[in-house]
Amino acid sequence: MSLVVISDWLADTGAEQQVADLLPALTETALTEPGVLSFRAVRSLRDGSAFVVFAEYEDEQALVAHRESAAYRRLALAGISPHLIDRQAEAYAVL
Repeated sequence: MSLVVISDWLADTGAEQQVADLLPALTETALTEPGVLSFRAVRSLRDGSAFVVFAEYEDEQALVAHRESAAYRRLALAGISPHLIDRQAEAYAVL
């Protein structure tokens, strides 16, 4: 059974474009990883500081592998996270 993770991110004032600029690279890299079925990042049209990332993984092991990858650590943890004032993620099982 696959696993979907929906992450809501809110960028700090003045850092919105830095976050937006890193998300295509994170998406592109994630899609090359084994077990990543889909990965998409979107930005709110109403609030340019609000982002949502939708990701689907084959299983929990694929999610763990993604979060342990060098690209995730570089792009998401070191590149994006310092510019967020709020970050929420929820995992869902596909029925």
